[in-house]
Amino acid sequence: MKAALLILTVSISTGVIANSEFTQLDTNNDGAISLSESKANPSVMAQFKDLDTDNNGRLSKGEYSHFVKK
Repeated sequence: MKAALLILTVSISTGVIANSEFTQLDTNNDGAISLSESKANPSVMAQFKDLDTDNNGRLSKGEYSHFVKK
């Protein structure tokens, strides 16, 4: 039970952190991170093309969440 609670707590914490970081990078508040916006985080920028799985030139929250999980 304690292990399950710990896993749940870590998962929620990771999600909150990811959302906060996503919001900071999404400076125009359009719900996505552009390549230009990703320049604020060199690690995201370096992986942008790999993270942009639908190749639309923008990272959705779902696509960005894969970066956070790495």
